[in-house]
Amino acid sequence: MVSLIAQTPWGALPLAVGPRAMGLRPALRGAEPAQLVGLRPLDRARQITAGAHLYALSGAAVRENAQGQVSSAGYSPTLGHFIGLGLLQNGRARLGEIIALKDHLRALTAECEVCAPVFYDPEGKRVHG
Repeated sequence: MVSLIAQTPWGALPLAVGPRAMGLRPALRGAEPAQLVGLRPLDRARQITAGAHLYALSGAAVRENAQGQVSSAGYSPTLGHFIGLGLLQNGRARLGEIIALKDHLRALTAECEVCAPVFYDPEGKRVHG
């Protein structure tokens, strides 16, 4: 077992629980781990909502076929449409893919493009000049 104790000037202190807990989640390990991706609706008028599930376009939108979930979403005034972040199976390898988003609670659906999780100024030129 890995020690989760850090040596500090004040003595030995336990490390944060977060990294260990995240490492124990089966969805974040394995052959196709869930990875953070950005989501853009193809129809810019469509809303993306946190908690919605992500599916392949060809499959039925049922729990057994879910490939991920939207973790946060909101309207971007700069981009002029909704954007979202989500955890998607093998997400980084699927950039550019079109997937189905379904929010069963709010009865919302949308087709979304899987993209990088940075939507505006990915090079950081506005911040760093």
